[in-house]
Amino acid sequence: MPACNAFGIDRSNGSGMISLERVDPCVHGLLALLIDPRQAGSVGLADWDKIIRLARQSRLLGVLSYRIQSHPELLPQLPECVLGHLRSAAAYSAHRIQILRIELAALAKALPAEIPVVVLKGAAYIVQNLEITCGRLPSDVDLMVAYSDLKRAEAALLDAGWSGEVIDAYDQRYYREWSHELPPMRRPGHSVELDLHHTITPVTARLKPDTALLFADLQVVEGERFLVLHPQDQILHAAVHLFQDSELFANLRDLVDIDGLIRTHLHSESDWQALAVRAARHHLERPLWYALRYCRAWLATAVPDALPLAAPPAAAIRWMDWLFPRCTLPRIPDRQPPFSRRIAAQLGLLRYQWLRMPPALLLRHLAHKGLHSLRPRPAVPNKAE
Repeated sequence: MPACNAFGIDRSNGSGMISLERVDPCVHGLLALLIDPRQAGSVGLADWDKIIRLARQSRLLGVLSYRIQSHPELLPQLPECVLGHLRSAAAYSAHRIQILRIELAALAKALPAEIPVVVLKGAAYIVQNLEITCGRLPSDVDLMVAYSDLKRAEAALLDAGWSGEVIDAYDQRYYREWSHELPPMRRPGHSVELDLHHTITPVTARLKPDTALLFADLQVVEGERFLVLHPQDQILHAAVHLFQDSELFANLRDLVDIDGLIRTHLHSESDWQALAVRAARHHLERPLWYALRYCRAWLATAVPDALPLAAPPAAAIRWMDWLFPRCTLPRIPDRQPPFSRRIAAQLGLLRYQWLRMPPALLLRHLAHKGLHSLRPRPAVPNKAE
């Protein structure tokens, strides 16, 4: 009988890999390089062609570049064309991170100093100068303020030149009554989108973390205007964002983030025990369980066998093991995706909606969107050439 750990991963062959049916072998190659970039010297040119495309599709080429270039002894073993892609990805990542830092500086000036403002997710990792930011491609800034400060923060941003996305009255109500954030905002001429939150999951979601606990344990970052979540809350936020507040599609980078946060913040058995206790206080045990399962299986994250986290029902695990790889792992887009992947993408979308809203509200939402899609759209006049 196979030897399985507490997360149901077969360890009898030493690989720790959950079965990935019909996945391109180069997906395994990408995961292997993310785990141990020292294997780069043994990759053939044909495989590099696929691995680079898969990494770029996953928004992980810059991350892969940083990890490989952290081992200078590997570079003479790599083809020059591969090095060109890696160096280009690193340069573009540095450019995107600098743009985000400029946007954060502008936001720090725009928001009233007396309002505590939390920076979330990728921008938070950048503010903290965590190693996992190396190679990232940030495209937005996620900020969070207390609900009581939301209107004042929005007004300050509008006065400073940010403007909300133009949406209809129904979507305005959706964001402001049922979501956990305001409609996305931008400044004219700027490429970075701003999302202003008042908690980390939708108000109507099935899982609701303890917002008071989130705000009670905020962390100061030396020299920064912005606060960040407690390290354990950063891990839990990343887990709930992936496994509840996303469609699961093409989100391998989010799993890599969780792995990186774990390696950054958890160093002892007591740290792991505290994370499990924190997950229980926030009622986020299930998304954390899934995050640890796939991090350990795909990224060799050193997750302890004995953690006080209750496993989901066996049927739910089998369902997720079928759905998550098909939705999340990248594929070479030279051919039409297999039928199972197309079905998985639709099921991932349905799951996302189901977890965000109770049944009555979900039916109302789907009915509104369905009717809206049937309305005739105004014709776009042809422009003279």
